[in-house]
Order: sequence, then C-alpha cells, then structure tokens
Amino acid sequence: MKHLKLIFCSTILVTSAYMLSSCSQKNNEQAKSEGQEQSQMMKGNEDHPKGNGEHEHVGTSGEQQTAGQGEMMDMKKGGNKTWTPGGNGAELIKSDFHFITGSIGNIYPEVKKVEGSRVLELKADGTPAAFVFHSQYGNVGLIATLKKLDFKGTIKLIHHAKDLDNFEFVAVSENNMKLGRVVNGNEKIFDESKFDVPTGWMPLKVTAAGTHYKGYIGSKTITHGHDDTMDDGFIGLMLDGKGTIQVKSIEVAVLEDE
Repeated sequence: MKHLKLIFCSTILVTSAYMLSSCSQKNNEQAKSEGQEQSQMMKGNEDHPKGNGEHEHVGTSGEQQTAGQGEMMDMKKGGNKTWTPGGNGAELIKSDFHFITGSIGNIYPEVKKVEGSRVLELKADGTPAAFVFHSQYGNVGLIATLKKLDFKGTIKLIHHAKDLDNFEFVAVSENNMKLGRVVNGNEKIFDESKFDVPTGWMPLKVTAAGTHYKGYIGSKTITHGHDDTMDDGFIGLMLDGKGTIQVKSIEVAVLEDE
C-alpha cells in the first residue's frame, strides 16, 4: 500500500511539472508572438503619420522635429508622410530642401510659433524661388497647408520637377487656380477655374495619378486634367511674388494609377 502511494504521488508530481513546463512554454511563445506582432505594427506605421499627424526625426540643428527628408525617402505605394517645421528656418531649408530656382535669400525663412503650432514663415522678395524635397516621386499627392498674409503673386505646388523648365504644378493667384505643366520652358494648362478663398489656413492640394491630374482646395476639386505621365521628379513649393506666407505642414502620399 505504501508503495502504491509513492507511485501515485510521483505521478502527480510528474504531471504537475509537465503542466507547469507547458504553461511556461506557451506563455513564452505568446509573448514572443506578441512582440513580433508589435514589431510588425511599428514597421507598418513607418509609412503613416502618428496619431497627431507628425513623424519625428532629429534635424541638423540637433533639435527633435517632425518629418524632414530622412522620413520621406522610401515610401511604397499607399505610403504617406507629413512634414512640419522645427528648428531654425535657414537650417531647416538647407537640410530638407534644395532650390531649383532662387535661394534662401529670396524667401527669408523663419520658424515661428503660431496658434500653438510651429509654422515656416516665408517672406518673398519678388524673385521667383522654388525649393523641393530631395527625393523624387512618380504618382504622388501633395498637400500644403498654408496661409497668405500680405503675399501678392502666385503660389505653386510643383511635382515631377527636374528644373525650372520641366515640372508639373497647381498654381493659385488670388481666387484663380491653374493646373498644368512646363516642358522645355513651354507652359501647358490642363484646366483653370475660380474658387472661394477660405479664411485662415488654406489646404492646397494636387494629385498626379497616372494620366489624371487634379487640383483641390481642401477636399473640393477645383481643376481636373489629363495628359501623358512625366518621369519621376522632385516635389515642393514655388513662390512668384512679394510678401509673406506661412506653411504649417506638407503632406505627401504615393498614389496608385487612377
């Protein structure tokens, strides 16, 4: 009888040890799986803005700022980034952009705090100036949230840009929008229309998806045109006029053919 009791107790101990080992292994596998899933989620978020609409990186000034060129380089189709200004205006322009016409001296960039947000203030001196991100894109959507203070002239969002003689654009001057391209110095207008100028911040948007080109103010389509696609090129902002504008953010999305 004592021998049977010993066998029974040993069996219980072995079973308990096996169950503890199985539970421990299961917990480890679950933790590993959750860790991998979290890692994949973090990687998946690299092509999308954080909850507050910003990506962060360290700029040349050593100050943490939101998505500059380092964050906008390797986007896949469907990917998007939001750039917002930080640090010193001149350093910001030098690190995140390059000019295809004009220079820093023609726009006097300065980062300011406005309504709780940092904005890039540009004071155009009347000389045409165009600054673009360093990466090139094909199908692309571009939104610049900006405000005209005392600026008089034309503001253009440019894309597929190679130089001053070859680029595509949406342009606004007062309450008029033009959509088109410049090839070898010759301008071609796809569409032109009037729009209601919003008060305060104006989200100016352009999309180029395959042979479809559209210009927007916010979510409202103002211009729409079609033409052959151009080779990949730079994206950015062009000012042709005199006065001050402020830029709160620039959003970029890689699009599918439409």
